[in-house]
Amino acid sequence: MDSILVTGASGFLGGYIARGLLEKGYKLRLQYRRSSPPSLLTMLREKGAELIRLDLTSPGAAEEAVAGVDGVVHTAALIADWGSRKLFTRINAELPKKLAHAAREKGCRRFIYISSIAVHGFGFHRGTSEEGPYYTPISSYQKTKLQAEQYILDAHSEAMETAIIRPGNIYGPGDTTTFYPIFDAMRKGIMGYTGRGDRLTCPVYVEDVVQAVVKAYEEEGSGGEIFNITGGEEVTWKDILEHAACLLGVKPPVLRLPVFPARLLALLLESIYFVLQIKSAPPITRYRVDTVSNDYHFDIGKAKDVLGFIPETDWRTGFQRTVEAYLKTRETGGPSTQRAPR
Repeated sequence: MDSILVTGASGFLGGYIARGLLEKGYKLRLQYRRSSPPSLLTMLREKGAELIRLDLTSPGAAEEAVAGVDGVVHTAALIADWGSRKLFTRINAELPKKLAHAAREKGCRRFIYISSIAVHGFGFHRGTSEEGPYYTPISSYQKTKLQAEQYILDAHSEAMETAIIRPGNIYGPGDTTTFYPIFDAMRKGIMGYTGRGDRLTCPVYVEDVVQAVVKAYEEEGSGGEIFNITGGEEVTWKDILEHAACLLGVKPPVLRLPVFPARLLALLLESIYFVLQIKSAPPITRYRVDTVSNDYHFDIGKAKDVLGFIPETDWRTGFQRTVEAYLKTRETGGPSTQRAPR
């Protein structure tokens, strides 16, 4: 079996991918940056995985990380809707380019890059395929992910095949980046809708993303291709939050902020934060407003046809598992939020 480097293995998605690949029998090198590995990586090390603590942006780190492996799954990224463009460029654009170059030079045969459905931009998306439409990016996250995708496609060759996975809104047990904070807000009664909550969104259960990554690595026809990966279901934000409220035993959100005032408020706050050079994110951003106020549903036909990808977890089952895990975490006094680099 191939030996595979998984970057960002201490993050939410990276950890799931690492576990999935190990269960398939691959030899793993798991890169992380924290001062000490989380418990999941320690457990995977006991099962034979190699752990490597590296800041991939430091000189020579990319070459060290890929030396001796057959393939790479690059999940490490800066995931946020606010921050320094310079930092986004260094981590989300320059690092994938440098890592892909190092991998090719060191003889890696496969390189899977984890991008984001957000590169399509915000506008009317109902059954949108990899062909588009695309709308102008409004955040550094989207812009630098698009840059990285082009670098990865340019790196594709007979010697090293590359493929790009674009997950939708990933969720599942351990999702302390997105849905655990939403559940916290719902339990406090401060969660609401922008607009009516009736816009389509694109949830995808984390283990289904792992399935897509494994298939993209193993399928010869995936080389040089991009795949949108979601659960494929038509579901609105209202559907999700009302279902979650029932599972949490709380009232569904009733607060509503009209879309146009929300956009104006987000633009005003972003302007103030930019002028004052405030590093923390504004309480509301255009990215967040546009995420929930536009239809955001994508076609996964290409992934089905080329990879044989079939989502295995419907959104109701997935959110039931996620809420159950969330409640156990809160009962044990777990952290309310934790940024999980992908």
